[in-house]
Amino acid sequence: MALVTYLFMALFLVMAGYMVWFVMHDTDQVLNNPANKRQELLAKRVTRGSILSADGKVLAQTKTDKKGNETRVYPYDGLFAHAVGRLSHGKTGLESTESYTMLTSGVNPLISIYNEFRGKKNPGNNVVTTLNLKLSQAAGNALGSRKGAVVAMDPETGKILAMVSKPSYDPNDLDDYRWNQLTADSGEDSALYNRAAQGLYPPGSTFKLYTALEYMREQEKYNKFRYTCTGSMGTGKDRIRCYGGEVHGGVDLTEAFAESCNAAFCQIGSGLDPTEWRKLCESLYYNKKTPLQKLEQNSSRFAITDSTAAGDIMQVSIGQGDTLVTPLQNALLVCAAVNKGTLMRPYLVDHTEDHDGNVLEDFEPVVDSKPVTEEEAKELKKLMRATVTEGTAHSLYSGTPYKAGGKTGSAEFQNGTKDSHAWFVGYAEKDGKKLVVSIVVEAAGTGSTYAVPIAKEIFNAYW
Repeated sequence: MALVTYLFMALFLVMAGYMVWFVMHDTDQVLNNPANKRQELLAKRVTRGSILSADGKVLAQTKTDKKGNETRVYPYDGLFAHAVGRLSHGKTGLESTESYTMLTSGVNPLISIYNEFRGKKNPGNNVVTTLNLKLSQAAGNALGSRKGAVVAMDPETGKILAMVSKPSYDPNDLDDYRWNQLTADSGEDSALYNRAAQGLYPPGSTFKLYTALEYMREQEKYNKFRYTCTGSMGTGKDRIRCYGGEVHGGVDLTEAFAESCNAAFCQIGSGLDPTEWRKLCESLYYNKKTPLQKLEQNSSRFAITDSTAAGDIMQVSIGQGDTLVTPLQNALLVCAAVNKGTLMRPYLVDHTEDHDGNVLEDFEPVVDSKPVTEEEAKELKKLMRATVTEGTAHSLYSGTPYKAGGKTGSAEFQNGTKDSHAWFVGYAEKDGKKLVVSIVVEAAGTGSTYAVPIAKEIFNAYW
């Protein structure tokens, strides 16, 4: 009898524990699941709320005509199509993950009952994002008609201020003909694909941030590093050349980083401990999804082990080989470095409010981890600053009101040509205000030529 009692008590505790877990972790996912029929019932009683930018501009809203027909309207066409998402042909983005919130009304219960008695829908709650309209427009304009993505973040809070993916599509114009056109392109070529969070690219020389950091951790006297670059390293099929055949000559660690010397970083990477290197990368969300909720995303990949061939390790050292990264994840190490080693959890929703603007739920910044020490953060910022003052991002040095730093990249990829993705990850700061960007332009060429100018336009728009 006692055994049965204890068994039932154990089952009760397990069920109670699950209920607590569900309330804390799974409720939002279940409520916003497109298969949840409760949303259909709510949509008959509530007019779907709006999605707003951080400064109150409408990014998505429901308009109702005199006959009561509802139309979801996106005032900025395709600019926010991937982050805000769409409502028709399968909900995506915030339209999906915040659907239940927008179909819930915060009006006074008595007014709600009165409206329902009259057959009138109640207004749904609004979702206020962290997205900055001016920055998003600057990013979209700077990227233009080229394929690629831009992510801009506040490193001190984790707020995503811009997330732009090109090509895009207009969620206002999704009739059957247009939808068939969009779905004819599949996978990574599709305009429906959010390159900022789902696109996987070789990081190129932007990965030298990780190579340099691991070298600093393993070598106490890393400031003593010296290397004479002859323009290449290795032999035969493992031979790696500096970009454009450049010969850098004698370089220290700062010069090798600022001038993006491939040969020097192959030398550095060849002596690193693969296990510790992988631990570093995974502490910044390689091989797993970033902590950003609300959006579908892919995991960046870092795959070297103790058995990885020497030639493959040299490729990884400069961000080539099997290493792949999303623009979102590629911003995280820069965010930590700019924020004295602390990584804030990225987020897209600032708060929710009722139809009258009363705040219902406020989402505060959350510390995710401290993957970098303050001293390491300081050293990484020095390296990134040198890239601007004397290296491949020099165009950010003169004539700007802010102090910038970063790392360019020209990432080769397998498409039967010698094209490279153009990368820039970096930061700008002025008067205590900081901004981090991660930019990729597909098949464009060098990061200094194609990605850095985009960063400059975004920084200029912020200040």
